[in-house]
Amino acid sequence: MRPLSARNPRLARLTRLVKRRDERAEQRALVVEGPVLIAGALDAGLDVLDVYLDEEAAARPAIAALVERLPDETPVWSLPAGVLDRVGDVTTSQGVLAVVSQRETAWPAPDEAPFVLVLAGLQIPGNVGTLIRAAAAAGAGAVVVAGGVDPTSPKVVRSSAGALFGIDVVVAPSPAEAIGQLRAAGYRIATTVVDGGEPYDAADLGTPLAVVLGSEAHGVDDATRAGADLLVTISMAGPTESLNVAMAGTVLCFEVLRRACSDIDHTA
Repeated sequence: MRPLSARNPRLARLTRLVKRRDERAEQRALVVEGPVLIAGALDAGLDVLDVYLDEEAAARPAIAALVERLPDETPVWSLPAGVLDRVGDVTTSQGVLAVVSQRETAWPAPDEAPFVLVLAGLQIPGNVGTLIRAAAAAGAGAVVVAGGVDPTSPKVVRSSAGALFGIDVVVAPSPAEAIGQLRAAGYRIATTVVDGGEPYDAADLGTPLAVVLGSEAHGVDDATRAGADLLVTISMAGPTESLNVAMAGTVLCFEVLRRACSDIDHTA
């Protein structure tokens, strides 16, 4: 373990990595906070490049066990108490933070990724992370982030609960470009509308399928809605007009999974 002062230039570089998208893109790195998520990165086979510990937290059982798992060549830096609270992305740190290599990803193709989730201009990191987690849990082959939140931000990493480490998350310049590329590859395009669409539990959700979810405030734009192959509505029994985008996306992810499992059962 190597001591590091609060004024060391390495911490300024770490702070830039936490706060700046371009820095993460240039270094092809993620900032991962807490022993559980760092262990998840190790389980996923990602390279842990640096680990930073609060000196008062180093003896905690979970953190000590994590350090034992690290490859010998991984630098472990010990920081004065409270420094991580100022560097990381949460008000009170969990005592450990790591810089981790980003997963190598590829643009989805129907043979390898028959179901894809497209996030079109979402603005809330928690929703993006939750939807990455739902997509991974439901067996989606990839998530395409088209505008909006940077999927490498620490808030997204945290809210994905580590799912970001195990699924291809690719970035497109805009929803139109993402949809055009997916359609050219052979995907049907489905999107959600508050009303007037096919009921989600009766619609044709057969793959290869790309489900497009629009921003929290406005949903998908008119061009996406008009060009979709399928409009899907989740009916509301109560007075609520619509679901939060993360909830709606999760419902659709698991409906696609349910259909896929049903098809397997019928052909077995």
